[in-house]
Amino acid sequence: MHFLLRMLFCFLFLLNLGCVNKQVNLPKVNDPKLCLAQCVKRFESCKTLCVNNCAVCSAKANRSMIENYSEYVHEEQVEGGFVMRGLKSYRDPLQCRKVTCNCYADLMTCEQNCTGIIHKQLRAVPYCT
Repeated sequence: MHFLLRMLFCFLFLLNLGCVNKQVNLPKVNDPKLCLAQCVKRFESCKTLCVNNCAVCSAKANRSMIENYSEYVHEEQVEGGFVMRGLKSYRDPLQCRKVTCNCYADLMTCEQNCTGIIHKQLRAVPYCT
């Protein structure tokens, strides 16, 4: 009997622990002008610090393509074979599909965050040539 009372007491105690008031701390609304100023500051910083944008990625991809193709041509000439592949064979079309910095898109998202309304749009993936 005592065992059942102890078990019941423990069960009620544990059940009571689950009834805790949860305080919701809503984030404070910042001044929209201050928020937009921070967005512009981040945008300017992004433009100066960005090293993996579309133009840089394309330049690296083209340089890599030319180096790999030149190596292939050299190997074929040393072996006495024919050059069957073209320069475009060494270009990876997916190499620059996702660059790590898109400062303008980040600015748009930041500005929308400041207003509290996020506009979602379906767009094609930007193609980096």
